[in-house]
Amino acid sequence: MRRRRDAKGRTDPVWPVLVSAVLLSGAVAAAVAAAAMRYGVEPPPRIGGVRLAEMTAAWTTRAAAEGVSAEAVRVWGAALETALDRVARDHGVVLLPARAVAAGAPDMTGQVEDMLAAILADRGSGPSAVSGGERP
Repeated sequence: MRRRRDAKGRTDPVWPVLVSAVLLSGAVAAAVAAAAMRYGVEPPPRIGGVRLAEMTAAWTTRAAAEGVSAEAVRVWGAALETALDRVARDHGVVLLPARAVAAGAPDMTGQVEDMLAAILADRGSGPSAVSGGERP
């Protein structure tokens, strides 16, 4: 590659060309990265709240009054965990206790209660009518 000489016999510097090439390649890389992030990544899951403490307290109070067995308590706990997993999966949300969620996040307590009641009804053991968290 031949360098041009100016009127005083000096050669043109190469650095403006190199800087332009680096800036151009950086811009292309940024555009590719932005496109990959926009079109290649699925959206993050939403966050939903569950009034878990209220549900558990309501169920525990009613179960104690009815004299529920330890096995029924275990079944209810396992059903609650399954209900939380299914609601999170079906609605595409990450469930957190309602007190840990900022205002504006959807309250998924009703969906969890409905799923819990359905799971307990299918199992046929434990107090299926005691699904916890009933709202006044």
